[in-house]
Amino acid sequence: MDKWKSLEKQLQGVFSQVKATVDGYDLTFKKQLDGEKLVVVVFVNDFIKGPWSSVDADGKPQHLEGRFWCPKKRRGYPVKKHAQLKRLFGKKKADQMTALRVVYLLPSFSSPKTLVTFYRKHFPELKLVCDNCGETYEASCQSCAAEQVTQ
Repeated sequence: MDKWKSLEKQLQGVFSQVKATVDGYDLTFKKQLDGEKLVVVVFVNDFIKGPWSSVDADGKPQHLEGRFWCPKKRRGYPVKKHAQLKRLFGKKKADQMTALRVVYLLPSFSSPKTLVTFYRKHFPELKLVCDNCGETYEASCQSCAAEQVTQ
């Protein structure tokens, strides 16, 4: 089993928690309630700060910690108005106005599968951290497994 399947399996519980490291940051993935929904919340170095959710004009995070969060995309204008915008501004400008772009970042993912898909694409060097011994591992902690065998 690879680390992505392991991460997804560990987050299947109702209120589960998994720790990981990437690029010198300690990440904690916690399953929590958001209203009436269960979501996976990402803590960076045990914090969630409001300014991390902002993006610049290109849709890139303004703070390095924000790149670990879920990007939310919206359109400037609805696709229904594309024909009207095309007459007013021309095709190229109308296409830009109705294109999807990142508007903000959320510290939560709707499911473990979306979290794993995002991290697999953007952070393939992610290392999981064992809760018992604190060592990093790929699929399962070998030192904890060895201790369980000897006991």
